[in-house]
Amino acid sequence: MDSFLVQKVDLHCHSTASDGTLTPSELVELASEKGISHIALTDHDTVSGLDEAISKGKKLGVNVIPGIEVTADTSFLGEGKRELHILGYHFDPDSDAMRQLTEFFRNSRIKRNKELCGRLEELGYPVSYDEMVNRYGENFGKPNIARVLIDSGYYSDRETAIDFLSSLGVKREKMDYREIFSLIREAGGIPVVAHPVSMKIEYGELYYFLRKAKEEGLEGVEVYHYRHKPSDVRILIELAEEISLCTTGGSDFHGKNKPCIQLGFLNLTVGDITLRLDSRSSDVSGTIRKP
Repeated sequence: MDSFLVQKVDLHCHSTASDGTLTPSELVELASEKGISHIALTDHDTVSGLDEAISKGKKLGVNVIPGIEVTADTSFLGEGKRELHILGYHFDPDSDAMRQLTEFFRNSRIKRNKELCGRLEELGYPVSYDEMVNRYGENFGKPNIARVLIDSGYYSDRETAIDFLSSLGVKREKMDYREIFSLIREAGGIPVVAHPVSMKIEYGELYYFLRKAKEEGLEGVEVYHYRHKPSDVRILIELAEEISLCTTGGSDFHGKNKPCIQLGFLNLTVGDITLRLDSRSSDVSGTIRKP
């Protein structure tokens, strides 16, 4: 029992494959140094860092779970700064369904980034699309642009810079959450609602959304996250138990792009979450599902 409890987990991490500042290998090395036995690489919109991370994990004895984070359409929630992020776990990265999912978000991100960089250049900021690709790769996001603005002396902190970028009103096309669930499950994976407080809805409304989403393919909810207060955690655990959703959690580590968030700082162990940590293709009820 003691050995079970000391297995540390962090199931929400980002690398340079999206908007983190550590390479996939460096991220796994850091996890090993911190005594974290299970991590999930959940880069935004891409699975390009998984092979490197999994390979390094095998060498260092760290279980790297295939993951991804994508942003769903929130028009059904009404006006406001609402977000609905979906995490996927344990999918086949090479499946047709996962290729369809990542290709959609790749094209959406490229289109948004070109438009946003063009708008910034019009306003006199030194942020060209080609330079951003050279510096960060094709899958860069607002946090990467914010870093350039900060390094250039226009802003002093990440949140202010991102608020400015958001104020420009350049948005990317997003997919309906039900289609995201379907593609993740078709790839043999487990769809999970990430940091549900970002939806900015009351607990009662969240309960009914999660219950409906469960019928539409949702399998889990991220309970532990740096944005969640202890009261949020307690209520989310109760909701998950009531609706029969698995629970997960992670730091949302981005390296220097979120310097206040350290890998594994939530001190989660295997006993804190109910998301399965093995690689077998099965749903939360234990029924085997084809990948």
